[in-house]
Amino acid sequence: MKEIEKLYDLYSKDVYRFIYSLSFDEEIAKDIMQITFLECIKSIKNFKGNCSEKTWLLTIAKNQYYTYLKKHPKTQSIYESNLEQIEDFTQNNLEEYNEVLKAIHSLKEPQRQIMILRLINDFTFKEIGEILGKSENYCRVNFFREKKKIVKQFND
Repeated sequence: MKEIEKLYDLYSKDVYRFIYSLSFDEEIAKDIMQITFLECIKSIKNFKGNCSEKTWLLTIAKNQYYTYLKKHPKTQSIYESNLEQIEDFTQNNLEEYNEVLKAIHSLKEPQRQIMILRLINDFTFKEIGEILGKSENYCRVNFFREKKKIVKQFND
């Protein structure tokens, strides 16, 4: 159990931020975070170490979030979200940040997740690839392609 406590101490904020960046709902993020660590307890024996513990936990969280979405249709849109609660956000450019998030959330999957994982959660392309089951290069190319489109959209 000490190992689970250590994982929780190290990565619970990352799991929460990741799910919050997908759902923009504090309660959903808390619930999925708890479910993620329950699943971790159940499957810690099966963890082979093929990826980092953080990547493993975020993959569990991502799968739990998708399971949640299947059971509960999304009722709150990004436009209704309380974006001020996003951690590490500076209040100086809330309007611009809000517009960028709208643009990111209008992307198709997996590009949307790549952008969120990179920009909001600050993951490496290797970690993103492990979480999404894609190559590091695929994530890097898609990130820069979508980033270029968003920058162009704001400069036009």
